[in-house]
Amino acid sequence: MHIIGIVVALIAGAAYWYWRLKSVRDVANDVGSMVGRVQGRMRMNKFRKQAEGSVLAVIDDPALAAAVYLYALAHEDRATLPLSEPVVRRELIPIVPAAELDEVVAYAQWAARDIADSRDVVRRFKPLWREQLTAEQRGDLLRMAEAVAGQGAADHSQSLSLEALRMALGFEPQR
Repeated sequence: MHIIGIVVALIAGAAYWYWRLKSVRDVANDVGSMVGRVQGRMRMNKFRKQAEGSVLAVIDDPALAAAVYLYALAHEDRATLPLSEPVVRRELIPIVPAAELDEVVAYAQWAARDIADSRDVVRRFKPLWREQLTAEQRGDLLRMAEAVAGQGAADHSQSLSLEALRMALGFEPQR
């Protein structure tokens, strides 16, 4: 009888340790799965930033860059976005040929839709604007941006973006 007790105890011990090892394996799999998801998110964010940057990287026309910036600036304040869209179009009329206006507006709207911060656009196009625009044209760009931001009470992020643009174009910061 005591041999049966020892066999039952061994089977129970083996079952207990099997259950414990299975639990440890499940925890290890959960941790591995979590690490995989974190790595996936990191890769996705890296890809998203590269994709966002690539949309801006192909732009070499200062007028198109200005259009993208104006739409990105308008998107900073979603409440006044419907009011800003006609203003952006009106501001672009003097700098974009009439035959290309619809195409430039469509591309600028598409490119600006996924831009998280309009200051990124300023940083990206600062060299382009400084090299290819005269001082008068840079002043016009700043005036256009102020007109777009002035459609409502200027949002804090719009104010920061305008200040970044002002400094990028070589003007004195506004006090």
